[in-house]
This record gives sequence, C-alpha cells and structure tokens, in this order.
Amino acid sequence: MKLRLPRDIPRRAAAAVVALALVAGVVAGRDQSTADPSRDTAPDPAPVSAVNATSVQPALPDLDLEKLNRPAKAGKITDLFAPKTAMLAPPPAPVAVAPPPRAPPPAPTAPPLPFRYFGKWVDGQKTVVFLWRNNEGYSASAGDTVDGTYRVESITESSVDFTYLPLGTKQTLPIIEAN
Repeated sequence: MKLRLPRDIPRRAAAAVVALALVAGVVAGRDQSTADPSRDTAPDPAPVSAVNATSVQPALPDLDLEKLNRPAKAGKITDLFAPKTAMLAPPPAPVAVAPPPRAPPPAPTAPPLPFRYFGKWVDGQKTVVFLWRNNEGYSASAGDTVDGTYRVESITESSVDFTYLPLGTKQTLPIIEAN
C-alpha cells in the first residue's frame, strides 16, 4: 500500500515529524508521572471547546504563599547588593627610585676652520694673508674679522691664528708654502 500525503510532503520529512511527535508524547508522559508520585493518575478533564475556553479556567492547585516568605532572623540582615570593602593591609608605598644623573652634554666646540691658505703679501711691517672659502676669496691682516665669525689674531711664517668669536676658541691654520 502506497501512502499518499497531501501537498506532496517528502516521506522523510513526514517520518521525522511522526518520530518527533512520538518522542514528545513519551517525554510528556514521563514528566507527569515523575512530577508528583503521590498524585493519583486521574484521567485528564475533557477538552474545553474553543468557544468556552475564555469562560472556563482549569482548576489550579492552591499555592501556599507563606512558603515564599523567609523567616526573620534574630541577627543582622545582610544586604546582598551592598558594596564590598576588603579588609586588606594597604599596599606598600612605592619606593621612589631616582633616575641616574644624566651625563653633562659635551662642551661646545668650534667647527673646523673653513679656510684654506692661498698666499700672503708682506708690505713692510704689515702682512696680509689670502684665504679661500667655498669659491670666495678673502684678504685679512692681524685684527681683522673674517665673515663675522673669525678674527685673525696673528700671522707668522708658519701659521695664521684665528679666534672663533661665538665661543672664544683659538684655532690655527698652518701655512704650507709650495717650493
């Protein structure tokens, strides 16, 4: 015999629905029997029709509301929502560790002399040197300031002595004569 299902429901889906219904019936039967073992197994009351459903309410067992109240204790009542304070010792004060002292910055030094010796001219007691710096030529004698930062202190046969004015540092430019 071939089973015909309305709406062309697949056989597997129908079998699954039937199996679930059987399992639900068995589980529901166990719940009722294990819920109150002292209860007599009386037949269920007749189903109420849909028309009469709003006017007739099934009888519920009376609830003993006193069972919901807790007996008053003679002692202190604990507030479950009160903030908790821990009775711990205060943490030890942090020990301030001084960072190691910084090394003093190095003393400022004068930059290397930017001049190259180009030549000199001696006119009696006065000697003039010719210096070269970045494609610019300078002529200076003792006491002259060159480029606003260097002062020529003295000119000898073997060197020109300068003072770097921002720091007061003495510097020497050697004179090397070509033969």
